Amino acid sequence: MYRMAITEFLLFVLTATLGGMFLCGANDLITIFVAPECFSLCSYLLSGYTKKDVRSNEATTKYLLMGGASSSILVHGFSWLYGSSGGEIELQEIVNGLINTQMYNSPGISIALIFITVGIGFKLSPAPSHQWTPDVYEGVRFVR
Repeated sequence: MYRMAITEFLLFVLTATLGGMFLCGANDLITIFVAPECFSLCSYLLSGYTKKDVRSNEATTKYLLMGGASSSILVHGFSWLYGSSGGEIELQEIVNGLINTQMYNSPGISIALIFITVGIGFKLSPAPSHQWTPDVYEGVRFVR
């Protein structure tokens, strides 16, 4: 049986909650990227909370690598969207920029939406991108 510090656990849970709350009020690309990263980093730390367990270490490593890959794909999609909209960051301004420049039917927007969908898909792990999730769930155990 491992002793776990409850203070660290509660700090990680509260910081993850704060990231989720910031995501609810997000209105620009930077906040939409930083808030889930705050949530994700705390989730990585919580998955590796029982650091003396070998399965927990493997789960954390797998979770961190998949999360990093999905973050890079997501930010690449955001950069395509930023460039196609004429350098706008706020969501309403992006829509206005795409309409003003007639870029809403361009292949660049399709590429941006594909990258954003894949990046968010690996973060949320729905059906096509869920292969790594059961391994992480098996390795994370707080109560034995």
